[in-house]
Amino acid sequence: MKIKIQAPAKINLYLEIIGKRPDGYHNLESVMQTVSLFDDITVEDISSGIILECDNANIPSDSSNLAYKAALSLQKHFDIQKGVKITLKKEIPTGAGLGGGSSDAAAVIKALVKLWGIKASKPELESIAAGLGADVPFFLTGGTAVCKGIGEIVFPLANIRKMPIILVNPGFGVSTPSVYRNVEFPLTKPRKIRIIERLICGGSFNKNDASKYCFNRLEEFVFPAYPEIAKIKSIMADLGCASLMSGSGATVFCILGSESQSETIKSKLREYHWNTWTVYPVK
Repeated sequence: MKIKIQAPAKINLYLEIIGKRPDGYHNLESVMQTVSLFDDITVEDISSGIILECDNANIPSDSSNLAYKAALSLQKHFDIQKGVKITLKKEIPTGAGLGGGSSDAAAVIKALVKLWGIKASKPELESIAAGLGADVPFFLTGGTAVCKGIGEIVFPLANIRKMPIILVNPGFGVSTPSVYRNVEFPLTKPRKIRIIERLICGGSFNKNDASKYCFNRLEEFVFPAYPEIAKIKSIMADLGCASLMSGSGATVFCILGSESQSETIKSKLREYHWNTWTVYPVK
């Protein structure tokens, strides 16, 4: 038996750092949104063990891969004697702030629950997901959500309306741990999540709200080390597009008002040879 599933990318509409924890991690407040850039995953029964195959040679296919870890965690937690072959076709770039690895892990969990007929509550699966990585529980839910703690506490919100979003990636990745190591306290002008939360819950969130209230604290720590990411944001601003870095980078996104605006901006970005996609919010 085979099951195919898509693993969506995410963007951070809002990301503020609340403080540093005793364990060295940082507590966050973030609004995450899944978007229509997908990795494709197939899982199928084998007699035993875990096999992971990926079309990107730079992606590890051993137990260091989150998708592999997800399968192993389910095997151990539910005492599954069967094995699985996971085939991963990557479209989401790595080190991009788009959550590709975490999304792959969540997709494997959802697919294997079906493949292996696992009977489990949502909290039980969320606990397993949290043990894999901070963003994995969000991807079990998807859509629009507030994420707190280190990202593992998820509160779903009303889905934002369908709007074109341009993703721009410079073609290199950023190490998330290295970014957080450079975070310095006290932070300047702490932001509150309430306004953007209220707009989304009220169903009125649009591109104008995005330009006013979307925010990513990590930009001030990433831009000095990666000036090309700052350049992307600057050029997007010159094109009249309010943009924001997603996660810890390297991808910058911009929420637009129309399809025609999306095509115009993408055509103007071609001279820079960056990777660009037009995507939409998805559940």
